[in-house]
Amino acid sequence: MTRILTRVGDAVLGKVLGREEAGACVPENGQACSCVASNGYCSGGSYFRYYRQGYFNCYGSCKTSTSRPVCYVKKVGAC
Repeated sequence: MTRILTRVGDAVLGKVLGREEAGACVPENGQACSCVASNGYCSGGSYFRYYRQGYFNCYGSCKTSTSRPVCYVKKVGAC
């Protein structure tokens, strides 16, 4: 009896929720990638850019934000 109720419950739940294909992000979402250019600053007439640790998003792009650790700073021009 329990098995029948379980199958009926699963069928009803399947009708309510619908069906979606499950898939993994490749590369995995959150996996570290190379350092990515982020914001910067002017100092002494030179512009310096922060490069921050990047992480893959689910679309495979290497993204970063200002909350990520700084990998290095590079002088990139005048300001």
